[in-house]
Amino acid sequence: MSLKPISLHNTLTRKVEPVAPLEPGVVTLYTCGPTVYNFAHIGNLRTFLFQDLMKRTFLAAGYQVRHCMNITDVEDKIIRDSQKDLAPGADNEARHAAMARLTAHYTKAFLEDLAALRVIEPTYTPRATDYIPQMVGLIRSLEERGLAYVRDGSVYYRIAGLAHYGCLAHLDREGMQAGTSVDADEYERDSVQDFVLWKAAKEGEPWWPSPWGPGRPGWHIECSAMGIELLGPRVDIHSGGVDLVFPHHENEIAQSEGSLGHRWVNTWVHGEFLLVENEKMSKSLGNFFTLRDLVAKGYDPATFRFTIQSNHYRKVLNFSFEGLKGAENALRRIRQFRKRMEGDGTLAGQGAMKEAIDPAARVEAAREGFWAGMADDLNAPEALAALFTLITDINAQDDRIALTREERDAVLAFLDETNAVFACWPHEEEASLDAEVEALIERRREAKAAKNWAESDRVRDELKALGILLEDRKDGTVGWRRA
Repeated sequence: MSLKPISLHNTLTRKVEPVAPLEPGVVTLYTCGPTVYNFAHIGNLRTFLFQDLMKRTFLAAGYQVRHCMNITDVEDKIIRDSQKDLAPGADNEARHAAMARLTAHYTKAFLEDLAALRVIEPTYTPRATDYIPQMVGLIRSLEERGLAYVRDGSVYYRIAGLAHYGCLAHLDREGMQAGTSVDADEYERDSVQDFVLWKAAKEGEPWWPSPWGPGRPGWHIECSAMGIELLGPRVDIHSGGVDLVFPHHENEIAQSEGSLGHRWVNTWVHGEFLLVENEKMSKSLGNFFTLRDLVAKGYDPATFRFTIQSNHYRKVLNFSFEGLKGAENALRRIRQFRKRMEGDGTLAGQGAMKEAIDPAARVEAAREGFWAGMADDLNAPEALAALFTLITDINAQDDRIALTREERDAVLAFLDETNAVFACWPHEEEASLDAEVEALIERRREAKAAKNWAESDRVRDELKALGILLEDRKDGTVGWRRA
């Protein structure tokens, strides 16, 4: 299969540029994963869905993709939430255990959300706490290059030592007042400060040993260490939401390139924000939703996936329930068309069209339009327009002159090709239960047999979060369907 060229908007250059993998035919992709102290909300999930669309586009275009998505399981908010119920005199082992319990719970929930949304699993899913030695090694290399200094047991990055600091966020360093050092993981764009690489241990926090004394890594160093360790010293694409451009990704560049001595990432790709009914999500406004909230309201995760992916990733998306219903209707139209093409067309052929079309030529035109859109910075609206135009034309043709089996199979092959990218109108066989869901259903049967109603309800809710609804009778579970 010949490779299709794909272009993406590079935040570094502010241009749409062809992606030229360092290894021909193999794309290395690093995406910033979740900070696992709570459930992911739909704004978070928008980022992971656009990244899955990007990954699937490369795969469908003939590339291999080596994908690393980290799990941030040590960070300010995680420590805040995991340590609040511990006794003041708890030892370090107890503090680590409390943090691990919290992050394991929310990591599991996050991965369940991705599975329900049909997001392809990354090649690597490293947890930050498993890579502390690599982080320490990276910080020591920055010390050796004069780009890091120690103060009161903490280590800071000296941004004045890197001439191109600010290149990603396009900071005007001459017009900004540089500050001193900052321990916080996140700070405002107009605060150009030396940032923390290693934080000295504080009372009541978990810690690790280091050459600078007990402490823990700063947030920014985690991705640099894991990315370099798992994908190597050069990466094709690094991606996240626009909120990560500064300071997180800017600081990743400083750390990685300060240590490596050369460019680390060729293409930086960032997705825009999601609003809810034209407002920023907030629990106080009552417009804060997780995927589980949408499923509880009766929406199929695939509908949410299509809502996100049918919009351009670099445009602010105003989420609404009216928009969800529109996506639901659009998906129904594609699925009904697929079902029609799977049939034999015996009900069609009611007369002659004024101007018959060549179905094979229309499929090729749709394929060309679809890939023109996806290859141009993942222009999903343009790609889907080509698909819906095909549906309109083929339906009209089939109403008058029934397509042959060969022509229908050509249309179905194109639907398979597009579904490889959008994953919303699958084969019937793709809708079968996977091993994980089968195991959950069997676990629920066992719980009901043992009259363990709490466990039965818990597993039912877990299946519901995956978009699976069970059909129960007195004699047991008799079937299932997708929400």
